[in-house]
Parts: sequence; C-alpha cells; structure tokens
Amino acid sequence: MKKILIATIILCFSLSPIHAEDYETAHTFGAGDIISAEMMNELFDSIEKATETITAESILGTYDCIASNIFLTNASYSSCKTYNGTEGLYITQSGTITFSADGDGTHSYSTGSVNFLGCYYTNTASTYPFVIKDNVMYTAILYAEPGNTSYKRSDMTLDKISDTRLMMNYRDVSSSSYYQNVKCDKQAISPKNPTAFAAATTNLSNVLTWTDNSSDETGFKVYKKTSPIGSWVLIDAGAGLTVNSNVVTYTDTVSPGEYWYRVKANNVNNGDSVGSKVVKTTNSN
Repeated sequence: MKKILIATIILCFSLSPIHAEDYETAHTFGAGDIISAEMMNELFDSIEKATETITAESILGTYDCIASNIFLTNASYSSCKTYNGTEGLYITQSGTITFSADGDGTHSYSTGSVNFLGCYYTNTASTYPFVIKDNVMYTAILYAEPGNTSYKRSDMTLDKISDTRLMMNYRDVSSSSYYQNVKCDKQAISPKNPTAFAAATTNLSNVLTWTDNSSDETGFKVYKKTSPIGSWVLIDAGAGLTVNSNVVTYTDTVSPGEYWYRVKANNVNNGDSVGSKVVKTTNSN
C-alpha cells in the first residue's frame, strides 16, 4: 500500500503542469522523517488547490502583478513607451489588482493607478465586473486609444499556478495585434512554514529548534500530543503563541512518556503557515 501511495504522489507531480520555481509543495520528506496523516493531507490539499477549476471566490484578494505585453501592429499607444524585455521584444508594466465579491453574488476587480490589463487602456484606477467560466475570466474594460474611447468585452485565460500565484493570458481578438501575459502574486498570505524542526532530549526536557523561513511572522505555535492518533494541543505561552517572532527554540518540560511535536509560523492578520514536519521524543527519568 505504501508503494502505491508514493507512486501516486510521484505521478501527480509528473503530470501536474506546475513549475518548481513557482510552486512549492507543502512538505519535502527525508530519510527517517515521521510522516503523519496531517502532513499527507496538507500535501494533497496543496496539489488540489494548484489544479482545481478556478472560480471567482477562489481568487479573491489583492495581488502584485507584472504584465508582459507584445504588439504585432500599432505599437505606438501612449501608455506603452518602452520595450524592456530580451532583445526589446516586449513591454512590461507593474501594478496591483484586487478581486472582490460585491455582496450580491457578482464580482468585480479593481486596478491601482496603473491599469496594466491592456497597457493601452485608461491608465488610472479602475473597477470592472467579471465572471469566470471554465478557467476563463470575462470582463468589460475601457478601451482608450487616442480618438477611440469605448467599452469592449474581453476575456483572459487563467492558470492558477498555486494558491498564491495566478497567471492571466490575454489576446486582443478584435485585431489579433496584442498579446499579454500577467503574473500575479497574492499579497496577504500566511508565513512560510518552519523547516529543519528537531528535538534534543535530556531526561524530562525537550529542546525544540527550527529554521525561520518567513519575515512577517507574529510568532510561532508549537503543538504537542501524547499518541500518534491523539489531538494536537497548542503550547500557549500567551496570546495564542508559544514564542514570539524570530525566536527559533522552545524548551518543553514533560513527564516520562512519548511525545510528538509540530511547529507553525503565525501572522496575526494572515493566519498560520503549514505545519513543520513531526518529531517524536521519548522521555524518562
């Protein structure tokens, strides 16, 4: 059964259209690691999120975006002035986009002062309605070329690279002269999970250590349980945290027995990271 499960995981990654530099799995396993049910569920959840059908609700939030544009003809739009890609073949623009629920079952997106979704459109903060069907976003945007100002219908193909990265691809179907690729990274995300989690045991003292991989954590939460199938209990030193930010060690004094531990980074606004790997200790007098 174990071999079948491992083969399934490998097959999922080999067939999944994701790139290592864009998408990191929830866990990387090494020799001797304890692999818990929680860790396996987190791994499968991360795969599912990266390959699920996109809905408007699944992309809500604010993103930092970089758009790469190319014009086959009419490359003189006033807001697109400088080619700065390899060999001067494309134009880039940066901006933010916020996808919001309107409260009545509809959705809209807002751009910042740079309306990068088509750099020849009105270059001011804008808000437009959108719907998503079969991983395609349909919207109405303002077409603002000198001498020609009107609303037009548009569509962009979406690719959810991970739970925090979205790719949007657009082609101007009216003239076949304009192509755009937009990479968007979500702003408000949970911290990166701690790694290299380890425990050094001396009699009834467990010294836990880990590597801090985030720069925005409020603190860390250490969880403990006393059996493999038990429930995780937070070691709470106050305010729902075990230790404060940038602290990468905790000493737990225990009674004789076996213990399992995990640690998570926490941001007060953006929630918990994925948990670390599990470590086990055996303590005696």
